[in-house]
Amino acid sequence: MSEKMKEYLDKLKELITEKIPYDKIKKNYIWIISGVLVLTFVLAHTVGKIKNVLFGEKEVKEMVEFQETIPVKVYKVKLMDFKDSLPVMGRIEGFKEIELRFDGKGIMESFNFEEGERILEGDIIASLDQKDAILKLKYASLELEKVNKMHELGGVDKMAVDQKKLEYESSKRDLEKTNIYATADGYLGSKEKDVGAFITSQDKIGAFVDFAEVYAVFDVIEEDSSKIELGQNAEIFLDAYPGASYTGTVDIVSPMIEGRTRTQKIRIELENDENKLKPGMFARAIINMYEKKDALIIPTSSFKKKENKYFVYVVKRVEEEEGENFDEEDTAAEEMGIVEEREVKIEYLTHDMAEIGKGLEEGEMIIRELHREYKNEDKVEITEVQETIF
Repeated sequence: MSEKMKEYLDKLKELITEKIPYDKIKKNYIWIISGVLVLTFVLAHTVGKIKNVLFGEKEVKEMVEFQETIPVKVYKVKLMDFKDSLPVMGRIEGFKEIELRFDGKGIMESFNFEEGERILEGDIIASLDQKDAILKLKYASLELEKVNKMHELGGVDKMAVDQKKLEYESSKRDLEKTNIYATADGYLGSKEKDVGAFITSQDKIGAFVDFAEVYAVFDVIEEDSSKIELGQNAEIFLDAYPGASYTGTVDIVSPMIEGRTRTQKIRIELENDENKLKPGMFARAIINMYEKKDALIIPTSSFKKKENKYFVYVVKRVEEEEGENFDEEDTAAEEMGIVEEREVKIEYLTHDMAEIGKGLEEGEMIIRELHREYKNEDKVEITEVQETIF
């Protein structure tokens, strides 16, 4: 054994047999363990980043696409019978009130009806003293008879006969002027002169009311006035006769909007054969403004107006857009859709509904309520398919 080797072994033996400093070793051990833990954390964090860079690009992209999908409720367009009606309130008016006056003068001899009493066409309502008128008529009649005989004998010419005929007709007319006749069925509205009073042609003795033709008058707000037209049908209801209804047509539409109320007056002609309709009665009506069968109807919440054009947002399911076939049980695929902005033509518009004349087909789906802006190719999640307007 060489000297160097021997020296080495001696030193090793000395180290082994020497007392070991355990406190120093324990302190160094703690530092070593701490370093290992820190190194492990750093390596793990770094490896996660590298993994995302190398393998996680597709997953991140899919997550972003999912977050951009918009949940929507859609309405399935279909044909239906469409009717737009307008409820209005008003009153009964339009009756004829005729002032009763004599054409001549004299003492009133009779007044044959009392206020509110029924009068039939042709009835004599009141009369003046007729004695003088009757005498004049008898005299004119005798003169006419005499001149006719003379004309037959050749004593007078035809002109004399014609003159006596005119005098007779005038006397007959004077007698008729002593009576006031009812020109239609109605009622005596008022009685203002009594029997025995001296009457001239300027005196009003009463009023005759004709209920044969009455009108229901209504006020239509300015917003709806453009939809009211002559000849539109209406159904009228009266509080005085619950359960009964009357039909009529729009007879007059006022050309003006009243300033204070911003309303337009319309008048609906009614038949009143039984004279049940009285002036001042409160009336309600439903005016049929528009009606069409098999119309394509959508809710007004589903379109927007841009520069005097109307647009809807059609939603096509993913399988419709891509032309793929999906299993019926694959509900996730069926609930995804693609948006298409489309211009439509509106034929008729109400507060709640619109009739589409062009731009949509039955069975297509559109976004029901437009709470935000949509663009072509926007991806949406169909949360509900609705088939009714309300």
